[in-house]
Amino acid sequence: MDFASVYTHLVGDGPDSRVTSWPLLDGWEVPTAISAVYILGIPIGMSIMKDREPFKLKAFSLFHNFFLFTLSMYMTVETLRQAYLNFGWSTNFTIFCNSVEQPQQTPTGFSESGEALATILWIHYISKAYEFFDTVIMIMKKNNRQVSFLHVYHHATTFFPVWYGNVRYGPGGEAYYCCALNSFVHVFMYGYYFFASVGLPLPFIKRSITMFQMVQFVTYIVQSVYILFITDCQRPRLSGYFLLVQAIIFLVLFAMFFVQSYLKPKKQGDKKKQ
Repeated sequence: MDFASVYTHLVGDGPDSRVTSWPLLDGWEVPTAISAVYILGIPIGMSIMKDREPFKLKAFSLFHNFFLFTLSMYMTVETLRQAYLNFGWSTNFTIFCNSVEQPQQTPTGFSESGEALATILWIHYISKAYEFFDTVIMIMKKNNRQVSFLHVYHHATTFFPVWYGNVRYGPGGEAYYCCALNSFVHVFMYGYYFFASVGLPLPFIKRSITMFQMVQFVTYIVQSVYILFITDCQRPRLSGYFLLVQAIIFLVLFAMFFVQSYLKPKKQGDKKKQ
């Protein structure tokens, strides 16, 4: 198999021309540059804050967490609603595999429902850039312990695959599943952060959120295996490989975090801190 065949196998017909003019959906340089700025900004930010007093960001933290809580609820409901309007739970509908709408004879190239689904997937993509402020807040408050490898890796390596698989190369179809489930998990995660910031930490929910995240990654692995090796969803194969590799890595990292945080016996010093 020559290079051209491999390339076509992985990326299909290339980016979807209907969305290439949308904000932050230019070439690969855009998500790559934004992710690079995020990664490089972390040590720079920590260095700047090293000899400074931590900022008191209670009001902004409240806004940030409440905004992402409500946005996640909206994205969950709207993604499922638009998936229903596009696929209608018809006899051809499957949870994991639905083709991206073919170009229509309309000014946008989408049907009304097809454009609405592409739009909510784009909003989900943009929200991943805004979520970088999770780390900015931690650094400005000098909560550097929270800026762990898991936290940074999770944020830094999500933006590009979402750009590629959910919008730029496949704005519709089974991309709804990742968007809806991830947004649903974030309803609980940012809801927990919001209530913790107002003095209601709800510790019993914290452990459940990590378990929920691991279940999410397991279903992503199942979905990626299904669309890569069992059926043809008529989308670039590379998006399926992105999903499979990322889901496996995230599952391992979150499982390690879960064992370390909730299953290993606490040291006496750690118990006193709590």
